[in-house]
Amino acid sequence: MNKLSTVALLILLGAAGTFNGMSLTSDPSGRSLGLNVGMLPSWHTWDYRISGLFVLFFLGLGPLICVAAVLVDASEAAVYVAFVGLVTIGWVVWQIVVLDIHAPRAQVPLTVLGVALAVLAIGQFRTRARDRSRQ
Repeated sequence: MNKLSTVALLILLGAAGTFNGMSLTSDPSGRSLGLNVGMLPSWHTWDYRISGLFVLFFLGLGPLICVAAVLVDASEAAVYVAFVGLVTIGWVVWQIVVLDIHAPRAQVPLTVLGVALAVLAIGQFRTRARDRSRQ
């Protein structure tokens, strides 16, 4: 169940991250996602291209690659899952604290997803530790 839940959440995050990242890099104004450049702080770049690249690689392609690690039972898969969860939470914190963007309809589900991935990774760590102690 842990593996299935982890894979499902990673696919959900990866698909959303890939879509949103591609949208932001192909339309740096953010209009295609209902954003505008006026939402960004004055010190930030003039568009969403850099943010889009971050989302594409770390919240899109990264989780999808992590799916493969989980499916083949890579020895470090739990570390990758935990990393993806923490990066997801970190991205939301960055949006709120640094970029001063408040979008609870996007940020709450992302935070819940990040926490769920971190909790599932802890479960994987415990399972591996239990299996090692039995040997």
